[in-house]
Amino acid sequence: MKTGKRWKVLLVVLVLGILVLGGGYAGYREYLSLRQAHLLKQAQHYLAKPDARKALLCLRRVLRSNPRNVEACRLMAELNEAGRSPGALLWRNRVVELNPGSLDDRLALAQSAMIFHDYASATNALEGVDAEGRKTAAYQNMAGAVAAAVNQFAEAEAHFLEAARLEPTNPVPQLNLGVVRLHSTNTSARAEARATLTHIASSNAALRCQALRALLVDAVGSRQTNTALVLSEDLVEQTNSAFSDRLLRLDVLQGSQNTGFKPALTAFQREAGTNAAKIYELSVWQMARIGPAETLAWLRSLPLNSQTNQPVALLAAECQTMGGDWRELQASLERQNWAELEFIRHAFLSRALRGQDLTGAAKAEWDLALKAANGQKGSLIMLLRLATQWNWKSEGEDLLWTIFNEYPGEKWAFPALNQVLFADGRTRPLMMLSNQALKRSPSDLATKNNLAMTALLLDAQELKPYELAREVYQQAPTNSAYASTYAFSLYLQDKSTEALKIIEQLKPQELQNPSIAGYYGLILKATGNGAKARVYLESALKAPLLPEERKLFEKART
Repeated sequence: MKTGKRWKVLLVVLVLGILVLGGGYAGYREYLSLRQAHLLKQAQHYLAKPDARKALLCLRRVLRSNPRNVEACRLMAELNEAGRSPGALLWRNRVVELNPGSLDDRLALAQSAMIFHDYASATNALEGVDAEGRKTAAYQNMAGAVAAAVNQFAEAEAHFLEAARLEPTNPVPQLNLGVVRLHSTNTSARAEARATLTHIASSNAALRCQALRALLVDAVGSRQTNTALVLSEDLVEQTNSAFSDRLLRLDVLQGSQNTGFKPALTAFQREAGTNAAKIYELSVWQMARIGPAETLAWLRSLPLNSQTNQPVALLAAECQTMGGDWRELQASLERQNWAELEFIRHAFLSRALRGQDLTGAAKAEWDLALKAANGQKGSLIMLLRLATQWNWKSEGEDLLWTIFNEYPGEKWAFPALNQVLFADGRTRPLMMLSNQALKRSPSDLATKNNLAMTALLLDAQELKPYELAREVYQQAPTNSAYASTYAFSLYLQDKSTEALKIIEQLKPQELQNPSIAGYYGLILKATGNGAKARVYLESALKAPLLPEERKLFEKART
């Protein structure tokens, strides 16, 4: 009996202990939450001052405690943007991953990508906006800006027109429409756009600089040197002008061989001083207009505390890479640490080592870059950009496969990988890629057609290419590519007469398309029209083809 009582006492103690521990854990979580909120408030205070170093310390403490704190990630992005560090893109991507349904965060990612001229990331950020978000003027204005940046002016105009419809009293879409219409081939439309922008510049103080910029760029493009000089001088004198307006002034002075160019450059270099954002903008301008050697010399003339800033160190590495100064690049990078951009430092080290033909060491550093990227989407995309820039095909392809496999939402990875594999004539990997993509999107006819065609070329009957070709054709019989694939599948089944009926339903100009002409030539020869077939086969052989296609067409021609 005493033993039973003892067990009851122990049970009560255990239950009470669990309750105390639970309450203690809940209390600890509440403490952490309050502590994080306090640190975030401090970070916002230091950002406003601005005191980047103290803000960074606060945010790092929050993220060590909770790496998924959205507001901390958002503030890290703002901090990196202010210093023009490419790390801003990493943090913006992180915020969108944590909060994918937020329109504001997607627009902020697109805006950040525009700052760093990463138009692919900007486009992809906007593609994730839902139907409701696309009905807002904010989305339409950003989508128009991205389209204009890649010279898709018709699409940009459509977005700005929709923004103007949604907010008829807002002058910003009207200004944007004027900017886009300056690129019109219609003389009267351009004249009207200039008049609109001139009116905005004289009547709207808030938008004056934007209007003057557009008029200045138009004057430079039209080779109106005197007008450009006057506009650029007016622009830099505006109280709310940006530092980028100084760079437009330099463009005009340099382009017109004006004696004021060197004094202006010296003055703007002095103005950049210790401001990370201005240093970044001026460095990018100098690398493009003056050259990497002169830019590097200027960066090394900056105060030591500026030189050791992550963005400046990255700019110096880019200058050394452009100049091919591999040993110096290696020596400088080995002494540095780039915090969240360590994967980029390892990538540049790999480039420096490969430049010295140290293949094994270069591969080891690239592996470290991949490890430091830790599979994060933003980091992988940045490494891909470097691999593309350096023409590292193998590394670029591996990164594309990783992004395609690990991040299905990155829709651009599939066509990019498809293009790489086609250019290299690698039909079997192309087939595997289409097969994987089709599993994700079973109703995608274009992907199903690609799978059918590659499987037909490789005789991969396990994928049932005849059935695939027929299904695609039956759903869209007027599509020339689908009709061509189906006709080819009939040809392979010794049904050339039926194949000829299918393919000759296409328009004459469609039959002359190199991607279709070769298959038309095959079918013509099989049905006894060798002379006509030769014309189409020779046309097809002048175009890029997969190895199996070229072999088929050459055999048919001879």
